[in-house]
Amino acid sequence: MQIIRTDVERATTSTGEPVLRVFFRGEDGDCVTVDMAQAEAGNDAAVLDRARAILVQTATFDLAANDYDIQSNGNFDEVAVTAANDENGGVYIFEYRDGEGSRQVPPSSMPSFEAAREEAVRCAIDLLADLEPGTDALSGWLVRVRSPTGDLLCSIDVQEAEAIRQSRE
Repeated sequence: MQIIRTDVERATTSTGEPVLRVFFRGEDGDCVTVDMAQAEAGNDAAVLDRARAILVQTATFDLAANDYDIQSNGNFDEVAVTAANDENGGVYIFEYRDGEGSRQVPPSSMPSFEAAREEAVRCAIDLLADLEPGTDALSGWLVRVRSPTGDLLCSIDVQEAEAIRQSRE
């Protein structure tokens, strides 16, 4: 889909919760909508960056691109990165804890390391809701941010995510 316009609006879900809604409008009337629970996300540029990151994460998470990847051990072929930084910020790779293993999504362009870390914190808080006492380990890391060369830039663990979640309530 060739995106020809984006729109950002504040909306309310059917349950009354405020959301930020981003419309990615394409030619021929195609449209992809992203709803984000935190309605106080900042200016439109920050909202669009976050919506793009969500699209990248959901579009590629746990999906194989071809038959080779389907038969692999989950370590999908590496995505080449041609530049680690540009005038729009840096490139970051998010890694998510997935049960006993982990999943990496393709590199994402973020305006700064601080924005990448904040996205990691937000995702870690979201992952907290999925942890089940007695079934899942309630300790250890939830989200890691890596450089395009694989260097670990930050790691958000269960305790840090829980402390931040409580401080934001």
